[in-house]
Amino acid sequence: MSDDQDLEIGCCRMTDKTLSDGDAIPSAVHSDCRDFVAVVEELLKRRQIEAGQTIASYSSWKNDEWGPRTWVRTEFEDMVYGSYKPMRQGRVTRPPRREIVMDVADYLNCSLEERNRLLLAARATPVTPYLTGAKLEEALQAAIGVVQNLPLPAIIINRDWHIHYINQHTLTIIGVTPEDVIAIPPPKLNILHLLFDPVLPLYPHLIQNRESWTRMVRQTIFGFKMANLFCQFEPWYQALVRQLMELPEFEENWRTVRVDAAFESDPSAQKQPASVVVETVVSAGHHPKRVWLRPLLISVGYFQFDFPQIVAFLPADEESRLILRDIGIPVPGAFPSP
Repeated sequence: MSDDQDLEIGCCRMTDKTLSDGDAIPSAVHSDCRDFVAVVEELLKRRQIEAGQTIASYSSWKNDEWGPRTWVRTEFEDMVYGSYKPMRQGRVTRPPRREIVMDVADYLNCSLEERNRLLLAARATPVTPYLTGAKLEEALQAAIGVVQNLPLPAIIINRDWHIHYINQHTLTIIGVTPEDVIAIPPPKLNILHLLFDPVLPLYPHLIQNRESWTRMVRQTIFGFKMANLFCQFEPWYQALVRQLMELPEFEENWRTVRVDAAFESDPSAQKQPASVVVETVVSAGHHPKRVWLRPLLISVGYFQFDFPQIVAFLPADEESRLILRDIGIPVPGAFPSP
């Protein structure tokens, strides 16, 4: 982060910078609003510059509810914040409410860092940054310790749905070896990629029940979108979705999974149980068998952070439980019915 993008979580310090050559913040702006105006002006200018470049600031896969934008003040005032002009004239003496700032951030296609700069400039609570670097690694090690002791198939994912750890029970279910997993290119070791890519080992086990597969992939997309509502303009998010768009059937499902309503309204959920179950084929000797599994999310953050997460898989019925035990997975004696 550069000096003119200074941000401190926990206090409210923003640099008061010149927006562009010869375009300073009007002196009439109230002192309590200067930080907010400074950040808005900077981001409007940034979006204008990006719009003029070959690569736009947002990708073609983004269903943009705002429509085409020119990123000028009058458009901003008309579309999202009508009080901005009086604020620049000094007639508004307080920054906007947090919900208005969030709308402003949506209009401006903000990354999480940009969104938090707006929130802090408005003296509002920022969105909790997600774990990266050493803190993420520490959380992953704690999660691995849990998974290694689970008597269930389980994996560890981060918020980009990248798989950071797979236990042996999971490998047993899908009939692959650790060497097979190592051979998968790291960018493809992602839940969404595994669900849609026909050449990777998970897809053939799930697609044999297409109705179950469809529910699973659509609910997984829904979960990904919901978990990353404020990350849509993060570089990693856009790069991942562009990559996934190349897979069969991904684009159609991605575009039609909505996050403005509960998933129960999705067509794939209409004829399925309320609790998610997925059918997969396991290798049981020379006779592959079908089992029903129920995904279970386990948080290792205990209300401190939402990712990384453990995704474990419970047998959804007694027959499935017995099959898992037959192939060497020491699942507990019984599970309650949903």
